[in-house]
Amino acid sequence: MAVIGKIRERGTLLGIIVGGALVLFVVGDFIGNRSSGPDRNVGRIAGNDISMQEFSMRVDQQIDLYRQNGTTVDNQLQEQVRNGVWNDMLRERTLSVEAADAGFGTTISREEYDDIRFGNNILPDFRNNQNFIDPQTGQVSKEQLRRYFKYVQDENYALMEMQRRTFVPQRIQAKYNDLVKKSCFVNSAQVQDEWAAKNTKADFQFVAQRMESEPDSLYPVSDTELRRYFDSHKNDRKYRQTESRSFAYVQFKAMPTQEDIANAREDMLGLKADFEAARTPKADSSLVMAYAETKSATPSAYQPGTADHLNDSLILNADTGTVVGPFRDGNTWKLVKVTELADVDEARVRHILLNTQGKSPEEVQAIKQRADSILNVVKRDRSKFESLVTKFSDDPGSKSTGGVYEWFDRTRMVPEFTKASFDEKVGAITNVKTDYGYHIVEVLGQRSRKERRVLTIDRKIAPVQAMKDAWKKANEFSLNHGDTASFRKAADEEGLTYVPVEELRPDQRFVPGLQEADEVVRWVNHAEAGAKSSEPLTSGDSYVVCSLINIREAGTPKLDDVREKFTKEVRNEKKADAIAAKMKDKSDLQALAQELGTTVQNSGNLAFSANTLPGGYSDVKVIGSIFGLENGATSAPLKGDQAVYVAHMNTLTAAGEMPEGAEDRKALTDRVRNRANGQVFNALKEAADVTDNRAKFY
Repeated sequence: MAVIGKIRERGTLLGIIVGGALVLFVVGDFIGNRSSGPDRNVGRIAGNDISMQEFSMRVDQQIDLYRQNGTTVDNQLQEQVRNGVWNDMLRERTLSVEAADAGFGTTISREEYDDIRFGNNILPDFRNNQNFIDPQTGQVSKEQLRRYFKYVQDENYALMEMQRRTFVPQRIQAKYNDLVKKSCFVNSAQVQDEWAAKNTKADFQFVAQRMESEPDSLYPVSDTELRRYFDSHKNDRKYRQTESRSFAYVQFKAMPTQEDIANAREDMLGLKADFEAARTPKADSSLVMAYAETKSATPSAYQPGTADHLNDSLILNADTGTVVGPFRDGNTWKLVKVTELADVDEARVRHILLNTQGKSPEEVQAIKQRADSILNVVKRDRSKFESLVTKFSDDPGSKSTGGVYEWFDRTRMVPEFTKASFDEKVGAITNVKTDYGYHIVEVLGQRSRKERRVLTIDRKIAPVQAMKDAWKKANEFSLNHGDTASFRKAADEEGLTYVPVEELRPDQRFVPGLQEADEVVRWVNHAEAGAKSSEPLTSGDSYVVCSLINIREAGTPKLDDVREKFTKEVRNEKKADAIAAKMKDKSDLQALAQELGTTVQNSGNLAFSANTLPGGYSDVKVIGSIFGLENGATSAPLKGDQAVYVAHMNTLTAAGEMPEGAEDRKALTDRVRNRANGQVFNALKEAADVTDNRAKFY
């Protein structure tokens, strides 16, 4: 049960359930504008509609679990869960379908289900979660996992069912992904090409002139030139755009006044009376869950120095049941109640671990015999213990300390190790078997200490009066400056910060510079072209007024969508032509560099596989052109994305035949396989023609 307490304290009971792309986030009530039209679908995947009813039901189920655990459901968590549920549905309707068609079915056996929870193939986010790591070995504790899942089964049926609905498809998808990875191979020609790219070397010199060195004012771009470039490149894949909107905002911030601070303190004094009157752990926890910003209903050990000097002293000397405060901690008022003065037994031990995990029965028997031999040696001569730790111990967590584990309580170690540490007398040396192997344990010390456990009610000081004033200013600004032009002009004139946001996609909920931006995101996603400035929208302790600038549709861009980007492209083409004309027929690199006011760069022994040139030039096509030069040749001007170059090849050394034993097929295969899962999922999503309409509802 100790691990459950730790999980509850940190608010991660559900956060550790699954991870990666399948991590389950849990949110609160759906807040915001819902579509009032006939379309009540949040999206479409592979031709199948995702109804709002189905989507919200799955989210609400998880909301209940988080709230039961005492976790505060804020705006950020709400957005996380919506993304988590959506990603689950994407995988169910793409990866799971493919896995079923490939013969993996839709369910797994009970034995396999137990295996991925606390067997030999534990799910990654349990295997890597610190709550389940044994400090002795640095490995996941199967025993702690068994206790955790037993707790879930006995105490939380809804969570148990949600885990089953999550873990089973996750396991099936993992097996399908493993099949895909194992089907990826590289052939001999690919291995040869990889080796040649790394071992074909060139030593050359070059002069580069960056486009940015030329003033933009010398290269005007006409509407005709821009339109011609747009018509030629609008369908290029790199310019294909996703649905997005651009907008700008001004912010009216509010800071708590002295009146706000005093009122908040008065509220906390009322809570203090209730906190002091509470006589049971349940009543204490109920008050914390109802009124605290940080909802931690389980008493935790008080760390000296957490409060200011005066209140820290009061807490450290208070009797149980005493409530200290309210006292300020930054922009928060706090009440701290001492709930318990607990006696905590601690032990200090040293040990040698002989690992038996993954060993055959015959190997385990041999390891036991070695453990017995070591036990006999250290019983005869304790001075040899530390040297035997260095020679034999498989515990990375204590090997550097001579096998010593400093003072720990009864909740930290597995039961067998705990029994040897606390039930044996100081000085005893025993051989203990756990899931990890055989431990030769010497008890170095035992003690008892007092642990002061507390519950805290913390309340942020809200700027109530200041928010009223901020709303008045924001509302006046909104009413008087409804169009985009006057919006920006007024912001400059009134000394407000005008913040442009170039791109907000439907799946984004974060706005640079804003906290709790849900209202802003909803307004931007629902505003129609030509809409007037928004009404005041709340964002944390401030109001925001927005102005919609542009709406971009998915697919081929409109000219206005890429006007600035394409203007720069056309201007750079003009600059490249002008720079190339200056460089034309110049074979003396030193003279050319002096003429351009730059220097000659030396490549050194550069490999063909390089992505950049010395000086920070990332022009891969130019590198390829230089490697096409003969020894002693000087190139014509080479136009890149960043600069124009003239290069002289000193020595080009071909890779030649690949020597025997130089083949690194495994490394190349591993790279291909490591990319496979992401590439397959992205391909399935693209083929599923996914439509995400969540922005219409949130």
